[in-house]
Amino acid sequence: MVQVVENRTDLEGVVLSRGPDHERAGYDVLDLDVRRATPVQGYADLLSSRVGEHLAISVKRDLLPAGQFERATVRCRARLAGPGVVLAENLSVARPA
Repeated sequence: MVQVVENRTDLEGVVLSRGPDHERAGYDVLDLDVRRATPVQGYADLLSSRVGEHLAISVKRDLLPAGQFERATVRCRARLAGPGVVLAENLSVARPA
């Protein structure tokens, strides 16, 4: 079993797509075009290197607005939870004008 160091990064990006997370009940996966990343004080920063890339982020469905929201800008605090698994702890959405 791989153990990941406690880590957090504040991310901002544009949602490219949304779909169900087939690995975690009650979660959806956002394909995020990462535009900005900020380390969180007191935690290792394992995601800032992903700025400019697409990143799949699993988010509890009850944190997400209903329906699709492609092209919306989102901000979240996220952590690398395991190999290839990024989980969001919170999320705010700014829909495009």
